[in-house]
Amino acid sequence: MSCQTASKVDGDEHCGDGVSVGRDPFDVTLLGEYARSLLLGTAGITAVLWAAQWSLDSGALGSTAFTMVIANLLIIGVAVGQWFAGFPRLILLAGLASWVTLEMVAGKDSVSWWQPALMFSPAVTVVSLIVLMYRDLMFAIGGRLKVTWRGKTIVVFVLAAMIYMIVIPGVDAVVGGQQGKPQSYRIEDLSLAETLRVRSSKLAVFAIFAYTGACVGSFLNVVAASAPRGESIAFRSSACPQCGTPIRRIDNLPIVSYLSLGGRCRDCSAEIPIRYFITEAVGLVIFASLFLYELVTGAANVPGFQLYHHAGILWIILYTKWPVVGIYFFHCLLFSCILMLALTERDRLNAPPWLVATLIVLCLATVVASPTMLTVSIADQTPFQISETFPSWLDRAANSLGGGLFGWAFARFVVTIRRLRLKRSSSLTLAFVLLGMALGWQAILTIAVVWLIAVKLLASQHGRKVRPSWLTATALLFAIAMLHHPVWRWTASTLSF
Repeated sequence: MSCQTASKVDGDEHCGDGVSVGRDPFDVTLLGEYARSLLLGTAGITAVLWAAQWSLDSGALGSTAFTMVIANLLIIGVAVGQWFAGFPRLILLAGLASWVTLEMVAGKDSVSWWQPALMFSPAVTVVSLIVLMYRDLMFAIGGRLKVTWRGKTIVVFVLAAMIYMIVIPGVDAVVGGQQGKPQSYRIEDLSLAETLRVRSSKLAVFAIFAYTGACVGSFLNVVAASAPRGESIAFRSSACPQCGTPIRRIDNLPIVSYLSLGGRCRDCSAEIPIRYFITEAVGLVIFASLFLYELVTGAANVPGFQLYHHAGILWIILYTKWPVVGIYFFHCLLFSCILMLALTERDRLNAPPWLVATLIVLCLATVVASPTMLTVSIADQTPFQISETFPSWLDRAANSLGGGLFGWAFARFVVTIRRLRLKRSSSLTLAFVLLGMALGWQAILTIAVVWLIAVKLLASQHGRKVRPSWLTATALLFAIAMLHHPVWRWTASTLSF
């Protein structure tokens, strides 16, 4: 299809039929925006971690740390900017990827492709550079390729997966295989300057994790509004619902953009619903609060979880304890899903069947596949004991399915007696099911009892409405589950036989 007439909007060339030519791939779809956010978050944390390691032990890391810091700072700059976009920047990125690869192949500093942690390792840095190279290639050739953005996106993910799973491990094997990790770590007394650097690095890591929650909250707004209506949640661009103007990149930053714009569209001055800001703030609270009482404590709030001798950002994140990191993100995504269901219920919508099935299957598969996602046995808090010959994966599956079944039965009972006058909303039922499957029947029983008491207290008294209209049944369940999570280990030990 050829373009007969063209006009320029914000420096991008547009056809008369609305098709863009030569636009930044990251600006065309929501998936591109999420890819940029992921690149920025990963590169930011990677630069901070390698800078902190370099400041603590520059002699051992040498030029590798310097290369990683420079590479990830440039990744941040390229991801947000359009300077030298196209083939000039493509050549620069190719040279930078070659520099990082040669630095690792040389192996002068005895650093593995996968240190200090998988997501913040040289391997992921090279993959990020390749993604940006693909972006500049698509930016340069513009509309000359008759390939949809969905097809281009699939191609780049396939290429990245092949590089991640085949090319990089092959190179690592050729140059000598994985490097042995030290059995112990010792940090000497730090000077004041080193202490300030370490503390600032910790603050930066916390800020990045917390702001990731705000980005997830922004995505939840899209899912809650689009999925129940059958609309795409990824392959479309962000635009003002009033004037239809594409939202600029600087105006699409969670929380920050809302505050800087005063809650109004930059182009038509239409009021932006406060709901977007609140949801992003709640997403930030989810990731930030779990960061403080679950991640850096070594999951001290989770009953049955292995307790570590050392905790904190340094020992849990820098010297990565993957079981802790895994359960942290699992619980963050769990509460994010409950928040999304509360939003759909507020709109009087239901999650589509494909989304319901996806959430249930992923939750069960995660719990069964990983031995550290659900550390509570089905017989815990009861006078019974499980035989030692009973497979652990079957115990996790039974507890997860039992918790999901209890959550479903309880929610259906509440809906049946119309205690909350619900109008066939599936959000509350699915929220109870997910909490039961992820936390076990013991936790969902405690949460359900507290939720029922709260509902009774918030019921109408003497004809006066106590519960505010925005506090739906699922929103109340979300709040109670969040309050229960920090004291989960304490409640489990207190209520056990």
